[in-house]
Amino acid sequence: MMKVQSVRARRAGMGVTAFGAMAATMVLAAPQAGAWVGNLEVSGSDHKTGCSYTITASVEIDRLSTVKFTDNGADIPGSPVSPSLLSNKVTIKWTPATAGNHKLEARQILISDSIDVQVTAGSGTGSLGCGGGLGGLIPSFSG
Repeated sequence: MMKVQSVRARRAGMGVTAFGAMAATMVLAAPQAGAWVGNLEVSGSDHKTGCSYTITASVEIDRLSTVKFTDNGADIPGSPVSPSLLSNKVTIKWTPATAGNHKLEARQILISDSIDVQVTAGSGTGSLGCGGGLGGLIPSFSG
């Protein structure tokens, strides 16, 4: 009976040792693990309510797990997004509804990246107030 308990104790000890080694590896790799999802950026500048922008994040390691995008903790419509196996970028459209500071976050499993974007009140004139529309089609004649 003593031999069976000894074998079990050794197996349990090996399991704990293996778990400890895995945990240590995960801790040591943590700085690089941030490369799962990162480099979060938002298109445009002078962000306004009611205007649409593209949020882009890099997914360097895990292209199988979805990326969840949030705005001040609330899911952005269309999130989560599945990365493409052929690209290391994932994108989503974002239209801020409120003025103020917006914390945008991209999360993949336990790794996340975030940025703060300041949004001002839009003019309410649709895409013309967002820098789109005819503004880019009519050349400037000022000399």
